[in-house]
Amino acid sequence: MYKELTYQTSEGYTVFTSQYLKNKGTCCKSACLHCPYGYTVKKQGLQFAEIKEEDFPQIETILKVSHQEDFDWKSYWPQDIRFVLLKENVCGFFVKNKIIIKNLFLKPHFQHQNLSKELIEAYFF
Repeated sequence: MYKELTYQTSEGYTVFTSQYLKNKGTCCKSACLHCPYGYTVKKQGLQFAEIKEEDFPQIETILKVSHQEDFDWKSYWPQDIRFVLLKENVCGFFVKNKIIIKNLFLKPHFQHQNLSKELIEAYFF
């Protein structure tokens, strides 16, 4: 189980994790980045970005922390891979075809806030 309650951004900000927010018991409606209650996604929506060559290390890192290092993502790049962003922060990436998301890989801090394939499809397609 994921137990970390906060982490520091590269800019020095302290961010509450979804575990911390779950421990509070209710949503504060502040559009927290890791809101486990769905408020932030509902209020802010999701954004998507194409992946460029300079993003390859980030993709590899996401796969590594997801224990999916063997996934052959480059065979889908560039037309079928997109980053998922929430409040301009990369949450992870997905592989799509014309009508569905085939694979979804999330950064650890975003894995416990109900960002499912179905939810992302509803915003993307």
